[in-house]
Amino acid sequence: MPKFPNVLGAAMKRQTTNPPERADELADFVLQDQNGEDVRLGDTWSDGPAVLVWLRHYG
Repeated sequence: MPKFPNVLGAAMKRQTTNPPERADELADFVLQDQNGEDVRLGDTWSDGPAVLVWLRHYG
């Protein structure tokens, strides 16, 4: 089995997060999803925590 370089070792270490104490001020923020549709940020965490990922465009 090939060994991965240490750069991938971060996945093996326990990670911690520092979420904001209050995010309700962000609930009305609207952004676009991967299909260009508007999404209200507060709707994304109505059932649980939400994770936002920004992808860089190289082109």
